[in-house]
Amino acid sequence: MSNSASPHNVSVHLNLANPGELDGLPPSQALTQVQYLQSLLLNANRGIWEWHPESGLQRATGDLWSKLHSDPEAALCGVWSGDLGLVHSDDRGNLMTLRTRLSLRGSFFDTTIRAYDREGQPKWLRLWGRAFTAPQGERFFLGACADYSESLPAKSLALFSGERCSYALNAVGDGLWEWDLQVNEVVLDTACWRMLGYHSGRSDSDVRAAFVHWRSHVVADDYPAVKQAIEDNVREQLPLDTEFRLKHRDGHIIWVRCRGNVQRNSAGRPLRVLGTLQEISESKKKQLRIEHDLRRLQSENRDRVELLSSLSHELRTPLNAILGYSQMVERDQSLNPDQRLRLAEIRKAGQHLLHLVGDVLDLARIDSNRLAPTIQAVRPASLVADCRQLVEPLAETRKVSVIFEPLGWEQAYILADPTRFKQVVLNLIGNAIKYNRENGRVVITFVPQAEGWLRLSVLDTGYGIAAAKRTQVFEPFNRLGAERGKIEGTGVGLAIARQLTEAMGGRIGFDSEEGQGSVFWVEFKMNDAPEEVLQMAARPVYTHAISECRLLYVTSRAASASRLKAILTPLPQVDVQVVTDAMQGIFVARTSRPDMILLDGDVPGVSLRDFSGIVRGDSLTAQIPLLAFVDEGSEYVDVSVPVSCDLGTLVEGLRYSLSSKPAAEPKD
Repeated sequence: MSNSASPHNVSVHLNLANPGELDGLPPSQALTQVQYLQSLLLNANRGIWEWHPESGLQRATGDLWSKLHSDPEAALCGVWSGDLGLVHSDDRGNLMTLRTRLSLRGSFFDTTIRAYDREGQPKWLRLWGRAFTAPQGERFFLGACADYSESLPAKSLALFSGERCSYALNAVGDGLWEWDLQVNEVVLDTACWRMLGYHSGRSDSDVRAAFVHWRSHVVADDYPAVKQAIEDNVREQLPLDTEFRLKHRDGHIIWVRCRGNVQRNSAGRPLRVLGTLQEISESKKKQLRIEHDLRRLQSENRDRVELLSSLSHELRTPLNAILGYSQMVERDQSLNPDQRLRLAEIRKAGQHLLHLVGDVLDLARIDSNRLAPTIQAVRPASLVADCRQLVEPLAETRKVSVIFEPLGWEQAYILADPTRFKQVVLNLIGNAIKYNRENGRVVITFVPQAEGWLRLSVLDTGYGIAAAKRTQVFEPFNRLGAERGKIEGTGVGLAIARQLTEAMGGRIGFDSEEGQGSVFWVEFKMNDAPEEVLQMAARPVYTHAISECRLLYVTSRAASASRLKAILTPLPQVDVQVVTDAMQGIFVARTSRPDMILLDGDVPGVSLRDFSGIVRGDSLTAQIPLLAFVDEGSEYVDVSVPVSCDLGTLVEGLRYSLSSKPAAEPKD
């Protein structure tokens, strides 16, 4: 602002005159000057100015300048005669060029610029002026500046890069900020200040000072992480999404979430970072409460496991004594049949209680991650054979035959913990025997699955599981009503089997038909699986189905564009450009020559027939394949796919069209 000077301390006459100064002007010039100044000052949102490029003298008066700066002449420096510090960075270059040209030649200018007021808020300004020559031969300018932001619709104001989303965000109270990397300035909108308790923003001398004041509210311990996150977004293109604390004007702490992304020019140079600021104090409080509760529950769980572990040892000692003495008494030949029967019931109840204590302890250990499996390459066929021998006595008692058919996979290896794998298999086979019919069967088989998994299936010919109870199968202590029957059990075997399987990186599930039986299965990754098994796919793999290509999608619905991009997420080699107007789509097709054009069947303003006719009739686009999203086929395009198509259907349509596309001619 060094160019400003008081007119009372210089000898050069300033033509932007006060009423007393008009006396020295010729009558015709004084009348013209008065009429001109009166027209300028009719509007409160206007201001007038005078500037002498050679001497640097200037004067500014009017209500407008006070909106931009506390010093009117400093405001004039900020928008025209000085460093242009108040002008939006995108407009500074053009304005400097205009000022330089007018200083040398030219007599009149009238331009529109974007500038920031004292609170850092954007304004649209109309700046105009005319060149005059003083009697002494000095060239100077008289002009005016008007703020017409209020008269513009919201759409026009949204042309500000820092205001593009402010009108949408204002409804939810989120703030918008912009960091101009070219001039290293950060501008925050009113909502960002409102979060700190400044309802009308800050009136600092410039935007830099305003940001320094706002940054002083950031909790010191959080600022380095915020600064690093923004720098990582600019340099490494990492996502900018961070949370930090702010000190409110009243002294309390608020939490905010900062999100944004860097904008680059066509050469890849970063220009600015645009972002949003959202107050999340309430949700953060809930999150912190949840984390606190989680830590408390984890602590309680550890205490519970310790208690169960100690209790299990305390229970096992007397239980083992009861079982041991009951077996000794059973050997006494003097006992009558009734006494032997009662001793047998005591022994059975003790064994059941001992099993229950062991199962509960295992379940608690798994929940607390204390039962960590040791993963290694094991041969499941030999482990299953061992389990089969262990359950043979139970199978004979229940009159159930157990059949093991490896189906050629005796030498296969899987990645699992051998001890825990046997525990899972014993639970599955044991249940298949206990809940089977008399003279029923249990069939154990191996079947390879997609992408190198090996499935162990345990089939039984029992009574099956009712459809209404299938969601409860893996719930601990839930025997699905069998507790009212004669079959013994604790109801935690399947819960343990599932948790052990998942802890080893496997998968578990079942199929059942009420009245027919059930099939429970577990799957584990094979070690050195055969190539033919690795090539088996549970679903088509489309990653390499089509080569790198560019698609142009013409749609009037933003939701359809988002859905298409989501469907094509597994195909990073496919680049999708979206346009919302048919004529714009034709223009882009002519200029960018995409590999394929996709369009909705109901694009406003044009039919499929007309669109196809325009594209096919143009030599620049005639060879580009057309794909339409329509539920019924169309003769006007190369391929039609349903509106609600999935990735497989879409890829097949793309692959067919791209493969039939003729060789492209050299582009202009």
